[in-house]
Amino acid sequence: MSKFDDQVMDAWEEWEALTGADANDPDDFVVWAMQNKRLLPRIQDVRRMLRKQVTTVLRQVLRRDPAGFTYRAKQSVLIKDGDAEHRLWFDTDRGGTSTLRQKATRQRRDGIASDVYRAVCDVDHMNGVFKADQPLSFPPDFTEDVAEKRAADLFEWAQQNGQKKAA
Repeated sequence: MSKFDDQVMDAWEEWEALTGADANDPDDFVVWAMQNKRLLPRIQDVRRMLRKQVTTVLRQVLRRDPAGFTYRAKQSVLIKDGDAEHRLWFDTDRGGTSTLRQKATRQRRDGIASDVYRAVCDVDHMNGVFKADQPLSFPPDFTEDVAEKRAADLFEWAQQNGQKKAA
């Protein structure tokens, strides 16, 4: 992570502890961080810029499960309040509520399903346009992909643990 990313995560962790909330809105965090001089912006649309930077950091933070695989440490959920929408973020291990965790999981699955649907439609279209080419394939079952990525994640963890023990 960059120095700025570390600064954001340190401030976010402090802010989460201060609020004690089950989930937090990055807009509220940015206001707090600016008021407390925890984030120093460049001259731009300050809140928008910082919000994007904060959510990018939050999205990238991983932790390792005791079984060895990594998972996202921070999760987001889109909340609708009348016509307004905003995202709340919560810590995977310490935050959120059962409802927020379920909603976040459902929203993530819906997003993935939309991406898969779009990819299948793209492949169908390209196969129709380029009939003379070898047909493209896009199997929508990701069971093998998940197994391969899990194995690679566990292998990397084992390598890192082996190197640490040897050092």
